[in-house]
Amino acid sequence: MSRQTRSPDSRLPSYATDAVSRPKAHTGRTTSAPRKKTSSPAKATTANPTAARGEKTKTKAKPKSKPKSKPKSKPRTRAKSTKARKKAAKAKAKPAKKKKVVSPEEQERKKIKELKVKALTVPKRAPATAFTVLFSEQAKEMKVPPGAERSSAKESGRLYRSFTPEQREHYNHLANQNKATNESKYKEWILSHTPSQIEEANKARTALRSRTKPRAWPKLHDERLVTRRRSTFARFTQQRHRSGDFAGVAVTEAAKLLSAEWRALSASDKEPYTQESQRDLARYSQEVKAVYKRDVLSRQARQVSQRSLK
Repeated sequence: MSRQTRSPDSRLPSYATDAVSRPKAHTGRTTSAPRKKTSSPAKATTANPTAARGEKTKTKAKPKSKPKSKPKSKPRTRAKSTKARKKAAKAKAKPAKKKKVVSPEEQERKKIKELKVKALTVPKRAPATAFTVLFSEQAKEMKVPPGAERSSAKESGRLYRSFTPEQREHYNHLANQNKATNESKYKEWILSHTPSQIEEANKARTALRSRTKPRAWPKLHDERLVTRRRSTFARFTQQRHRSGDFAGVAVTEAAKLLSAEWRALSASDKEPYTQESQRDLARYSQEVKAVYKRDVLSRQARQVSQRSLK
């Protein structure tokens, strides 16, 4: 018997020889898995005919959107109230400031400063004696440093004592010129202030003389000032001193004797002094009203009544 030769495929089952059901080795997928449909290029070309012709498509620019404004935040009333509460709590918690205790020395310095302002500053005067004129010239020429004025004054004194009469006459002439200049400047300065200002300045100078150097605050002389009136007791003491009965008697002892005599006088003996004092009071009240523009009659009347009872 002749053996029929079979092809190698004939030995395999039918499903293995079927080309359709044979799986692909490179994909790793079986035939049972459904294939995804891909869009064909023909459909893509038909969707955009201008792109198929090679024409460039112009994309419309989108309008810029306006930035939206953020909504305003509402004021936090609660936060403000809490801050106010915190501030109020801090204010309550802070201790009260202690008042600065001013010492008597500081009060005195403050009082002196106020009095100096009221006392007014007199303009500087030129040297009014022959020696002071010479000393000022020597100080300017030698440029005397501060603190060396005493030694310079001694040298100026030696030079002044060696002067001839002609040299002394020259320096006396310069001193007299300075005197006249000082007087004219002083009058102009006085007249630049009102009589009330000069009166207040003299009161302040009186207070400063008892607190500081007395010579540094002399009384200001103004012819416009009203002459003060004299009381009944002042007129009595003036008359008794003019009699000469208290010559050589100390001032304190004379005051004691005069006050005893005044108390011993009768009303009829005091009457002449009282009338003179009343006439002087009328004169004083009229002048004060005309010059100082104020009325002092009632105040002076009270003072007269109080002093008349002594």
